Amino acid sequence: MSKKDLALPKYQMVKEYVLSQIENQEFTMDERIPSESEFSRLLDVSSITVRKALSELVNEGVIYRVRGKGSFVASQAAIPDKNSNLVAFVISGIDLYDSSYMQIMRGIQSLLGKHGCKLIIEFVENDFEQERELVLELIQTELRGILIYSSNPEAAKDYLREIRKKAIPFVMLDRSPSGYPVNVVTCNNHDGAYEAVEYLIKQGHRHIGFAAYDYHLSPEVDRYNGYRNAMSDASLPVPESLLFLAKELDYTALAELIRSGELTALFCANDRRALEAIEQLTALGIRIPEQVSLIGFDDFESSKFAKVALSTVKQYFDVLGYESAKLLYEITEGSSYGNKKVMLPTSLVIRDTVKPV
Repeated sequence: MSKKDLALPKYQMVKEYVLSQIENQEFTMDERIPSESEFSRLLDVSSITVRKALSELVNEGVIYRVRGKGSFVASQAAIPDKNSNLVAFVISGIDLYDSSYMQIMRGIQSLLGKHGCKLIIEFVENDFEQERELVLELIQTELRGILIYSSNPEAAKDYLREIRKKAIPFVMLDRSPSGYPVNVVTCNNHDGAYEAVEYLIKQGHRHIGFAAYDYHLSPEVDRYNGYRNAMSDASLPVPESLLFLAKELDYTALAELIRSGELTALFCANDRRALEAIEQLTALGIRIPEQVSLIGFDDFESSKFAKVALSTVKQYFDVLGYESAKLLYEITEGSSYGNKKVMLPTSLVIRDTVKPV
């Protein structure tokens, strides 16, 4: 047994053993493999350890179970090609040349280049059906792994199950489906939002609203929870009239709340919403930050060049790309196991859209 094997958890060692036996054709397609008790004696591990390993192999589509008969090897196509050096990055977004996407790609390439891996970039213009079809097509090819920036992680559960059946390692970027375990790298959305709202409170604001952009995405839910918790910890109420969770924001109604003093600050779930708010509110005669303070989230390249330079929560997109590729590489090398959620730090950037009350 190698030093690398000794460093692995026992259930992972069992998985590696089964995979190696399949790759060496010791276990062939549709052949029954040893039982839990047989593996337990053979590898000197507990039956619980074997059960965990076999359950994961079932979930990954490597083996299948027949009630009363045991476990059998699934199609050989389910065994990933460890010799492939191709990694696919699927982006379902708004604009391929968005500065944040470009930073993510640079981060990914920075890591993969160190290990001789090649990156295939596939862009879909915010169309989930195209995203799904593209992923299902990609997993028919020889890939080392796949990185996914999905427009609709909840709907993605179906194709994620197909990826697992093929036993292709994957990592999701920025957002992930709720209640469904995956490897994901994201920023600390909750704490970043909390820090932003806490700053507004320290500037004397008590009537702080929240404006979503794509509220079905997990990062925006986390940012909303950060906003709520900061308000709650300061014993400040959050009336429904200050919550704007729909895709379309009624700026005329928002302007009326600002003019009446019912809202003095607005935390936006991302910079797209915040930059839109600057344009729309300015057109309605609202002065920023004299009448309302604004904070966004992301720190897009364009944020500092807005009509009023936007205060925002900065997330480091290049690090997001690098750490996602790093996690994927570790999974393919067998040095990472289980499902991980990697959370990256953020920082508050104060520019010209915030003014003390």
